[in-house]
Formats: sequence, structure tokens, C-alpha cells
Amino acid sequence: MSHRTIVNRSQLFAAATAISAVGLLVIPVPAQAKPMLPLAPACSQYGFTGGFSIRDSAGWQTFMSSTGPATVGGRSATVFSDNVTKYTGNVSGGIQGRKIDITFRQDNSAREIRFTGTVGADGTVHNGAVTSPTSSGSWDSINGALGCTDAPPPAAPPPAAPAQQPAPPDAQTAAARLGVSVNGPTTLAASMSGTYTVNLSNSGDVSAPVELFVSFGGNLQQTGGVTPSGGFNCDVQNYAGGTSAVHCTVGQLQSKATASIVVQGRGSAPGAGHLTVTINSSDPAAQFVQKSQGLNVSIT
Repeated sequence: MSHRTIVNRSQLFAAATAISAVGLLVIPVPAQAKPMLPLAPACSQYGFTGGFSIRDSAGWQTFMSSTGPATVGGRSATVFSDNVTKYTGNVSGGIQGRKIDITFRQDNSAREIRFTGTVGADGTVHNGAVTSPTSSGSWDSINGALGCTDAPPPAAPPPAAPAQQPAPPDAQTAAARLGVSVNGPTTLAASMSGTYTVNLSNSGDVSAPVELFVSFGGNLQQTGGVTPSGGFNCDVQNYAGGTSAVHCTVGQLQSKATASIVVQGRGSAPGAGHLTVTINSSDPAAQFVQKSQGLNVSIT
């Protein structure tokens, strides 16, 4: 198994993605020809839309959750391709133009891993660079493109009297289409616990391997047992600083199948808590109906 020298012969990776900025392209008009409409400008500012994942050349997949156009921060987890070895840490950094520059720091270590790269025309990062004091490699963003946070451009005028075109054939290809949601109490008394049900689904035409992270934060702590269904295996991860997460995997979530994971959350003290669920897949063709959802919980 591949290792990077950080702490305990491992290296974590956190990833972020970048933005694409391309000017307005105008096609020259030939003499005595009808003018063609200019192409819409490319997105000049991309943003995170929730769960975000990367895969690096050493076989690690790293998962984080963030929203917004420029910055990323908070907890991150990385899992090796054997689906057993995993580590946690914090990420920081952000996006400037099309450039990504993000730093990951492993728990209980001062060593840092830096991820840099450039967003491609498809809104994802390909062949970015990951460096540390002792190693280097490449990485790609996976599981979908970033969202565009630009204001919508003015609508272009329609062409005069366009000829009616036949409807295109259905271009949708067979793929897993994965979704996740969570429901449970949004108010808890301090020292009391509540039950939260995480629902997973595959509405696509093929099966796919699935990984789920249920992250507890703020004054909401994981407690009690975990009850999975649908063949999922789950374990509880406790992090430095008092945060915790439930990590679940299944070899294949079948087409049109659903599953649920029942977890318990406890209010540690009055204040704000939150619970975030994120679904991922090692299948690069998998699509996501809803990849991440958060639930804010008030502890009274």
C-alpha cells in the first residue's frame, strides 16, 4: 500500500477546485452571410456547492464540504483505496481566478500538504500538483464540477425566424444517480439525544460503490450505536477537538435501490450544533442528484 511521510507514514489530501475565466468570443461575419450570435462568456468565478472530493495519484481519496466562491475550511477526511486506511485533518485556502491553492494539515501534526491546480473548461481540475516536504504527485477533482457564482449574463436576442429543429435524441447515458438526505430534530435540550435518519438512493440504471460521511459538529456530538441497512458497514471516528463522524461503505448500491443509516446525536451544551451528510463514489461515471445536505441543530 502506498504511503506518504507525514505522521504514521501517511499523507492526507484535501482538495479544492478552481475557476475558469474566458472572454467573450465573437465569430467574424462573412460577407453576405447572416451574423452568428456570440458565444456566452465562460464562468469567471466558480464556487463550492457542498461536498467536494479529489483522487490523487497515490490512491487516496479526500473529502470535504464547503460552500462559497473563494475559500474552503474546516474538517476533511482521506481514505486509501483499500477502504480501510483513513485519516483526518483541517483544510484552508481558496480559489483565485482559475488557480487553486489549498493546504491540508493532518491532525496531531505540523506537516502540511499543498494542493495547486487550474480548472479546465469542464469546471473540474485535472492533473493538479500535490506537494509536501518529502513527496509530490498529481490529483484530479471527482464527482462533478464546481458551481458558477457569476451573475447571469444578459440574454442574447434570438435569431430571426429560426428554422424549427427536430428534438435531439435522449443523450442520457446509463449511470448511477446517487442522492442523500437527512432528517431529525433541529432542537435538542442539553444532555439529551435525538435520532437522525440518513436516506440514500440510486435512481440510476447501474449500481455503484458508495461511501457516506455523517459529520457531527459544534455542540452536537455523536452518541449511541449506528443502525445501517442495505448492506452498509459503518464505523465511528472520533477526532481531536471533540468532533466526530460516522463513516459507512457498501460495495455496490444497486440500481433503483434505497438504504438508510440511523445515527444518534447528543447536545453537549447550550449553543449551536450541526450535522452534515455527504455521499461519494469511486465510480468516476457516477452522477449525483444530491451529494450533500446539512442540518443545523439548536441546543437549549
